[in-house]
Amino acid sequence: MRRLLIMGCLSYLLTGCTHVIFGAVLPELLTHYGRSYSDGGLLVFLEFGGFLLGVLSMPAFSRRFSRRNTITTAFGLLFLAMMTIVMLPPWALAVSLTFVAGVAFGLVEASISTFVLMAAKDKQASAFSTLEVFFGLGALFMPIVSSILIANGLWKYGFMLLGLSALATGLIWSKLSLGEHDELLAHKADKSQQEVKPPALTRSSLTFLILFMLVFFIYVGMENTIVNFLPSIFIDQMHTSSSLSSLAVTAYWIAMVAGRLFAGVLAEKMTYFRYLAVAFGGSLITVFLWLFSTQLWSSFAIVLLLGLFMSGMFAVALIYANQLLPGRTEQTTSTLIAAGGLGGSVIPLGVGWGMDKFQVGLSIWFVLVGMCVVFGIVLYSRRWKVQASS
Repeated sequence: MRRLLIMGCLSYLLTGCTHVIFGAVLPELLTHYGRSYSDGGLLVFLEFGGFLLGVLSMPAFSRRFSRRNTITTAFGLLFLAMMTIVMLPPWALAVSLTFVAGVAFGLVEASISTFVLMAAKDKQASAFSTLEVFFGLGALFMPIVSSILIANGLWKYGFMLLGLSALATGLIWSKLSLGEHDELLAHKADKSQQEVKPPALTRSSLTFLILFMLVFFIYVGMENTIVNFLPSIFIDQMHTSSSLSSLAVTAYWIAMVAGRLFAGVLAEKMTYFRYLAVAFGGSLITVFLWLFSTQLWSSFAIVLLLGLFMSGMFAVALIYANQLLPGRTEQTTSTLIAAGGLGGSVIPLGVGWGMDKFQVGLSIWFVLVGMCVVFGIVLYSRRWKVQASS
């Protein structure tokens, strides 16, 4: 399990980098191609549209080609996409390649998260929290590198770094032995045996699943809006340089990583519901204060606080949902991740359009409204739990 977790963490580190690379260099990328924020929203939309396709197609790929081949193929696609983007091809091709990159890291994230959860068994919370920490480290590391590269006029080479890292990681996955987990990694569906079906959803549990699909849809959309448009917000409202504005994303992910180190322990002590209620409630207050922030130092402080509150939302909400829908771990996990991927693609597209038509600060208002909605759903889920147990 140790070797599997190490490889899972390295892979999540890389997917974290991929998650934020376009947002970290978005102002430079749009300037190079002479594009607007709406085009930036389209780019993010296609990346996360590809992510959604990768997540939804993962079970079929794993059954047909095995988990190992699915993971190595995904890293190969990511390598090809990143190495082509670094050459700054025509805009249409660059946008198409972001879709390919999204498919690749969607396959990787869904494959490895499901694989680790299946292998970890009674240590799922600990294992998944560790993966999330390394995802955060990747999302933290990439803006720092991007800021340095932007300051030296070399911003496009961040894509090359990701491409070469994807190639190396894919080669390791293709050759590495994971001991007792090799059979699970190489597993394909046995069509000669009848598939064991998960428990059927009742009307009450279906309602809960739909509500939490909405939570993940909005949450990932909010997170993706923050990491992709935060540099643009700082440039527009604080008149900072591109390199300094990229550090705002770094500050956000520093807080996210720090929070994820303790999120699992806090959630276990507080209960999952109370942790989520405090996290979403605290985030709501923080974003409200952001509306009145006019100083650079206070904006950075708010970004740090927001990162702390949001750090454990995804992992704890996923475990909370699985706890209340027992026997459906694989189905619930893939459904909620897919809902998040859809939100991560659709919402930034709308936010980017709104930033062009109205003002850049619209993105903060969206996060505020989104926090209100998910906070309300989380509070309602407590009532659902009581009804379901009666």
